[in-house]
Amino acid sequence: MGHLQQNIPIRVVAWTLFFLLVCVSALCGQKVLFSIPYLYGEKTEDLPAFEQMFEDYMDQLKRYAQYQLTLHNEDLTYVERQQYQQEIEKIQSMMASDATNFRFEVVTYDGSEVLYANLQGQEGTLEDAVDTVRYAMLWVVDGEVQLQAQPVLEYGAVATTAGQQEKTDWREQESVVLRSGVLKSRTVPDEFYRLDFSRYKAEALILWYLAGFILCGTAAFGLFLFLMWVSGHSPEQKEVKGSWQEHIYTEVYLVLFGMISWGILLCALEYESEWVYWWLYLDELTAQMLILLGTAGVLAWVGSFALTMRTLVVRVKQKRLCASTLSLRILSGFGRGFQSILSQIPVAWKLILSFFLYLILIFSVDYLIEPLAYYFPVPGLLINLAVLCLLCWRGVGFWRVCKGAEMIASGNLNHQIETDHLPNDLKRYAQALNNISSGLTQALNEQMKSERFKAELITNVSHDLKTPLTSIINYVNLLKTTQQTDPTAVKYIEVLDRKSQRLKKLTEDLVEASKASTGALTVNREKIGMIQLLDQALGEYEEKLEGRQLSVVRTTPEEETYVYADGRHLWRVLDNLFANCTKYAMEGTRIYVEVTRSKGSVTLSVKNISKEPLNIPPERLMERFVRGDVSRTTEGSGLGLSIARSLTEIQGGSFDLVVDGDLFKAVVTLPQSAS
Repeated sequence: MGHLQQNIPIRVVAWTLFFLLVCVSALCGQKVLFSIPYLYGEKTEDLPAFEQMFEDYMDQLKRYAQYQLTLHNEDLTYVERQQYQQEIEKIQSMMASDATNFRFEVVTYDGSEVLYANLQGQEGTLEDAVDTVRYAMLWVVDGEVQLQAQPVLEYGAVATTAGQQEKTDWREQESVVLRSGVLKSRTVPDEFYRLDFSRYKAEALILWYLAGFILCGTAAFGLFLFLMWVSGHSPEQKEVKGSWQEHIYTEVYLVLFGMISWGILLCALEYESEWVYWWLYLDELTAQMLILLGTAGVLAWVGSFALTMRTLVVRVKQKRLCASTLSLRILSGFGRGFQSILSQIPVAWKLILSFFLYLILIFSVDYLIEPLAYYFPVPGLLINLAVLCLLCWRGVGFWRVCKGAEMIASGNLNHQIETDHLPNDLKRYAQALNNISSGLTQALNEQMKSERFKAELITNVSHDLKTPLTSIINYVNLLKTTQQTDPTAVKYIEVLDRKSQRLKKLTEDLVEASKASTGALTVNREKIGMIQLLDQALGEYEEKLEGRQLSVVRTTPEEETYVYADGRHLWRVLDNLFANCTKYAMEGTRIYVEVTRSKGSVTLSVKNISKEPLNIPPERLMERFVRGDVSRTTEGSGLGLSIARSLTEIQGGSFDLVVDGDLFKAVVTLPQSAS
């Protein structure tokens, strides 16, 4: 038996067979349900559907009479007369003897003359052709044809009633009696024919459907019990082991099962009184589709039920039903919370208890305490007023704490929240926020101190490097003035000169980058002509650019454009940008320089084609000591762009880079001068 519980293939086959049997049972059950209404009474005429069909035909005859009467109205237009004539022809074709098994005669109310009928000659009289002759009366009241609501079976009763009515002319006759019925031998394939066929089929097959429903349902129930028995067992472990389904709260399964059950119940109640009638008029394909939909609904209900029961059984076997049920866990939490409240009441529980106490108090003063209940609703209003004042007090305190937190978050770390006259719980939160503010201020001071220390360290080290570096440069200059006969010595002096100058530039850039990033530089902003400064920078670099065969394409406004910036720092920005072009631009290409004005700002863009592949993101290029030349064979220090960005930002502007393949673009945006 243990092996049977742990056999996975057997479980898979059992589940598959279970759902297959459920489908077959649902199909058979629906067939039984649809067959039961056809077995009502001893013959087809006893079915409610038959009565409904008969009434529909009677209504068609009433409409026919009304249209005939209306055609006698001389005020009708030609179009209206044609429309009524078409309706009459449509009803005549529907009532033709070769189109329906329904037979009728319209006779005078005394039965002496037949005015209109659809009987064929070989069918004989109406009594011979139909099973039961039904009688109804047609008369005219104020131009409207009236039909007795329910057909009756006795001619005498109808004739007596007709004789008591005011005699009215319909088709130049007195009030008339409608005699109707359905053929005994229904050979025309109309609604009555299909109803007979459905009744015959229901009588022949209902026992088979019922047997299939009972047998398949019983087998499915047995398999269900087997599946519940084997659920949770694993081949690897002897103890019960749940799957991922047991990690879902039990309420999820119950809610899913309840929703599916409620939906099916609503559909059943909605169509319970009509399903036989509209089922009769459906075509075969639609009928089969509805049966399949019904089977799918039953399968969904059974599947959700089986899934719910399976997980419940597994949880019971694991003895963790309470732990995996949210409502039980909540109740358990309430119990533990009550024990915790006895020792220390948290704020949340204070609010909950206060709310329940408030409800009890209101109920007591309004209904239980008789002296106070006599003055209802005054005591309750007074209590509500007191509670409102208390809530306002707490609300104001909460607003003060939130406002203080927003000010601290906005950067005002020196702000302290006033804790006087605050509720105790809010006072604790306010004090915690004040402590956070103090801690952030201390951390920020430490960070600023560290940044200043790094800046001072770089400055001091750079200063210490300048002294020996200056001596080296001076001695190299002296060596350059001497007459050297050895070509190797001349070459060495040139190398020393070049490398010392590069080291000097690197030291200066390092100091300037440190000062710019820490904001230690002084900024004297004034009105500066951007185009004039750009012309000076291009003039300074004209020789270097021509040496690299780089041509400059300028696009500037015709009038001078003024920016509000520091001329010394802005010159350094332009110097770094054009120096970057001379070092890294591809020889024989163009450098595009463009100055544009927008509302309140001036933008300078410098574009060039890089001689090396730019596989570095723009953000990475603006970091310190990062160069576009990955091999680092050029003389750049990797600080130029970083310095340019820092100098631009301390002037109130922005510095952006755009890299697209080999295209390098630097964009400098500065505030435009107001005057």
